[in-house]
Amino acid sequence: METIREKSFEDIYSHIIGEIERGAVDRKHSFHLCFFSTFIDEFPESRTVVLRKLERSSFTLRFHTDSRSDKYKQVLSNKNTQILLYNQKAKLQVRLKCHSINLDDEKIKQDVWNKSQEISRRCYYVPSSPSSMIDKPILNSDIDFKNESLGYNVFSIIESNVLEMDVLELNYEGHVRAKFEINNGKLIKAFWLMP
Repeated sequence: METIREKSFEDIYSHIIGEIERGAVDRKHSFHLCFFSTFIDEFPESRTVVLRKLERSSFTLRFHTDSRSDKYKQVLSNKNTQILLYNQKAKLQVRLKCHSINLDDEKIKQDVWNKSQEISRRCYYVPSSPSSMIDKPILNSDIDFKNESLGYNVFSIIESNVLEMDVLELNYEGHVRAKFEINNGKLIKAFWLMP
């Protein structure tokens, strides 16, 4: 298998975007689940999120959240975020520095909600906000799907626009690392880094 060592920066950049794009549509792809970090006080907070879409032209990633969640509130107070993706088979780590927003476009939100599966919608009908203390774990049978203040009303979309990409490939012959500076989906600058 060809390593990134033999590729041009443009080819590496295009390859990684293609892999992220695949991760957004293929549940079995290693990039489908990624780690999203926000910042509060002095500590970062990281969690696993499901990659839902990649807008290739602007290099913007999208995932869904509950508007009652900490991550939603943290993005409102600090748009500086980071996304971590890892492909264990390829031994490829991708770190993305981003500016993230809570998407306000009702038309997009409604369209995404209408196309989502019932199992995905179920998450937005839980009676309490994510991270709140509860007496016992809830079952799906405890969820009130008729509660009009929940469901779509707490469903939200976060968009993360990539500013920098750090790619690390672990390799027996020598690890390879490169950094990419990006502006609105356009590769501005790329250089090798010591792994």
